[in-house]
Amino acid sequence: MTKRLTRREMLKLSGTLATGTLLAACAPKQTAEPTAAPTAAPTKAAEVATEAPTLPPVPAAEGNVVVMHDSKELTEEQIAQFEGDNPGITIEFVDRDMTRFFAMYAAGNPPDLVRVQAPSIPPFLARRMLYDLTPYFEASSLLKLDDLAPSNDYYKAESPTAVGSGPIYGMCKDWSPDFTLYLYKRAFEDKGIELPSDTTPLTYQEVFDLAKQLAAFEGDRTTMFGFDWEYGWTDRIWMNILAETSDLLYSEDYTEIRLADNQTVRDVIQPFFDIYNNKLGESPLNPSPDWIGADFTRGLVAILEYGYWFSAMAESDVTADQVLFVPAPTWTGVRRDPTMTATGMVMTAATKVADIAWQVFEWYNGGQPALDRAGSGWGVPALKSLYNRMPNETAFQQQVQRVLKEELDLATPPLQFNPYIGEEVVSNAWRTYAQQAMEGSISFDEMLQSIEFETNQAIQDGIAAID
Repeated sequence: MTKRLTRREMLKLSGTLATGTLLAACAPKQTAEPTAAPTAAPTKAAEVATEAPTLPPVPAAEGNVVVMHDSKELTEEQIAQFEGDNPGITIEFVDRDMTRFFAMYAAGNPPDLVRVQAPSIPPFLARRMLYDLTPYFEASSLLKLDDLAPSNDYYKAESPTAVGSGPIYGMCKDWSPDFTLYLYKRAFEDKGIELPSDTTPLTYQEVFDLAKQLAAFEGDRTTMFGFDWEYGWTDRIWMNILAETSDLLYSEDYTEIRLADNQTVRDVIQPFFDIYNNKLGESPLNPSPDWIGADFTRGLVAILEYGYWFSAMAESDVTADQVLFVPAPTWTGVRRDPTMTATGMVMTAATKVADIAWQVFEWYNGGQPALDRAGSGWGVPALKSLYNRMPNETAFQQQVQRVLKEELDLATPPLQFNPYIGEEVVSNAWRTYAQQAMEGSISFDEMLQSIEFETNQAIQDGIAAID
């Protein structure tokens, strides 16, 4: 029976989500273990037995698995195919909605499998919301641990602040080295600017300088954005840059973000603010007419920082034969190009159907859906054995694959995300206070202080929400 939430509990949940922190929920104190071994070796008959005993047939696995996912990534047709191949197991699909997810968890009936991104893993671990899937992976013939792409290290952790190795709690569905750049050749040609090489990484300073040269205006209106990036990933970009200098965005225990008094961090943030302030890219006061990916395909963006996945749509009727894929830029010359999203799937610790949920998990991440995704170009496969399925037919696809191989060879370790806040806390604060600074109501220093204050408040709220 579904637990009925009190008004106080619902208010607490709503307030927690409003600050971007994650609910402690009612997860067990210890991460659950499989209810049964995923695969059991047959027991050897006793030597004295004269004939094999007559045993009742093993019943087929059956039950209902609730999956919270995206309907474009787990379709009705795929679900029907799985259920046809696995009679007795049904998949109950729930559209991904994290507000609903936390409410379901608090009420004691969470989904069994959930679509997540890498920044959610540390907070979920801190709240004991994830099922340790290590025994299942160790027994699987389809999802072999040594076949997992490096991006899956985001789903391994010794603790919420030690991600990258240890027990494994899920895996990517697909991924990309996310810091690569797409260049619109015509924008360079129109300004008489030499196109950069696709073998030598640009520095961020070169990217910022090019943005100034490539941006175009009609009066106060920007007609060509010089450089765009996904604002929701802004702090992830800062984190990756800081990793080149072994600096951190947070204190070592992740209880504070440090911006205003950290000169290295200030130096990283300043040019991103300058791009906003000078209308060289999409911003709160210079918004995209759609979204920056669509802007690029319409020929409105000269340089776009997106991962390999975007190559599947980068060439449109406008941009066909006009796109160059180049390596991730560097801050100090240290090459890095991790994924910053690592979208994948986890099993919740509160599941009551772990064995059949694993069957769905294994099918989605290693069966026909994984084969179909690998050939689509919408991400690097999560299994290395499927790399050769990535599209490599057109001249653009071949150019992309040449650059991608070099980025994959970097094998950049995962970023460590803060376990006490939601993944949009910093980026939303950045967007809010950057707008105020652009309007002149606060200074650059006050912008940093405001982002810092709001984030640190959210961190404290998140810590307080953990039992």
